[in-house]
Amino acid sequence: MKTILIGISALLLSAAIAGKLTLKADKATSSITYHCVHPLHEWDGVDKNVICVMNYLDSSNSIEKVAMLAKVADFDTQNSNRDSHAMEVLDGIKYPNVTFSSTSIVADGNHLKVNGNLNFHNEIRAISFDAVRVDADKQISVTGSFSILLSDYKIARPSFMLKDMEDKMDLSFVMVFHKP
Repeated sequence: MKTILIGISALLLSAAIAGKLTLKADKATSSITYHCVHPLHEWDGVDKNVICVMNYLDSSNSIEKVAMLAKVADFDTQNSNRDSHAMEVLDGIKYPNVTFSSTSIVADGNHLKVNGNLNFHNEIRAISFDAVRVDADKQISVTGSFSILLSDYKIARPSFMLKDMEDKMDLSFVMVFHKP
């Protein structure tokens, strides 16, 4: 939690110093979804309570940095037993947050190449993913997806009927920011 708060504070401070705008994602229209697969079924968990901020430079219409925090407990699979079990498997009390902080964002038109660090289950890994930016009126929407391996984050895969769920977890996101 300290890491992301420091990251968010650094974004706010650097924005104020450089004359950048710090935009906060609209929680009503932003979300992160994970998708998991077990040989017998698949499911999605959605978090609509994500905290995400970005440094935006209006003069060049560019996104410079992004930081995100999601709470493990906020992901909803529409199955309270599965959500409780996920909290147990992910040590959600000990490691309640998933955070991301960008290290670089390279734009090519509306396509973004985002590099950064993902902190999940108290393991930090460098990740890279593609995203798409769409501007409309005074709104910036950024969507993207990427996959991680649970084993990279030292998460023991749960099993059901003597079969482990797949190691790969797919994540997708929609972040909507409103410009002043």
